[in-house]
Amino acid sequence: MMIFVIGWLGTLVYLINHTYISINKNWQKNIYYGGNALAAVCLIISSYFTDSWQAIVINAFWAIISIALFFEVNLSSIKFSKRLFYVTLIALLTVFLAGYLVLDQLNLALLGWISTFVFSGCYLLFSSQKMLPRYYLCWNAFAAIALLPQLWLDQNWPVFSLEVVWAIISIYGAARKFEKVHLIQ
Repeated sequence: MMIFVIGWLGTLVYLINHTYISINKNWQKNIYYGGNALAAVCLIISSYFTDSWQAIVINAFWAIISIALFFEVNLSSIKFSKRLFYVTLIALLTVFLAGYLVLDQLNLALLGWISTFVFSGCYLLFSSQKMLPRYYLCWNAFAAIALLPQLWLDQNWPVFSLEVVWAIISIYGAARKFEKVHLIQ
């Protein structure tokens, strides 16, 4: 029962935080990164008990980045670029699609790992100020949706629910940010 509560607490904190950054232009970094660290640790614990490995890796990565940023570690010197992100993503998607075309079946675990890469890579790029919020939100929507089949198989309901709402918030936030860019131009 306690693991259930911890998982849902992590989901709630993440959703509040994601809504906060999606609708608030002047968000406070310590609130955002502190909340993400707390949510990530909660979901690592609950995901461990469902053997939901992609969720564990995503949340471990988010916890590390969030804790570093909470303590104001400068991530801009990390040698991870948008170019490396996109090249790796294209390679992973190519392997996924080739597997589907050759084997005539979807590899949901690989799709889950692609989602893991997208969530983690985008969070690192966004947190090191190498990705604009509107693109961060678009990629978050993609990653959330791509992870759903694996979470369903894992029966990881707190994270599954998180990703459904996360995708909706991301789409809404991205639409607002793109709309503002269009209005400025």
